[in-house]
Amino acid sequence: MLRPYDRQVRRITLSRWITLVAVLGGIAIDCIAVSVIVRDPSSDGAWAAVLLGVSFVVWGIAFAHLADRPDTEDEDEDAGKPVRVDRVDRLIASALTVMVFTAAYAIARWHQVPVWWAFGGAVIALGLPMVNRALDRRIARDEQAEGTAD
Repeated sequence: MLRPYDRQVRRITLSRWITLVAVLGGIAIDCIAVSVIVRDPSSDGAWAAVLLGVSFVVWGIAFAHLADRPDTEDEDEDAGKPVRVDRVDRLIASALTVMVFTAAYAIARWHQVPVWWAFGGAVIALGLPMVNRALDRRIARDEQAEGTAD
């Protein structure tokens, strides 16, 4: 006979908590945005918030798959289908890009910023990290070229 305290308790890991918060947060954002859309279908900030909520849910689910990667050192090569890590990484990067852009746009529109200014701010918020990565790659190539020239 099993007593309640004899059962093994499955603990929720940090990655599961992050997934849970992202998915529930995305659903909450979508619910609020849809309620605004029902009242005012012309609210572009609310439509952007719907996309923001969906991207949170997608990011959370992709993060769960990223956290569930098997350790390659511990498993056989014949253990099953290989995990498509590159697809999960691209999905996470894409969802994060959409989150940054739509969050910047929706927040700007929520503060009654004109559409073109909000769009420009969102482009800048999204573009600065991309410019930084491009400059880092350029600097690394230049340093590598100097190293081979010497």
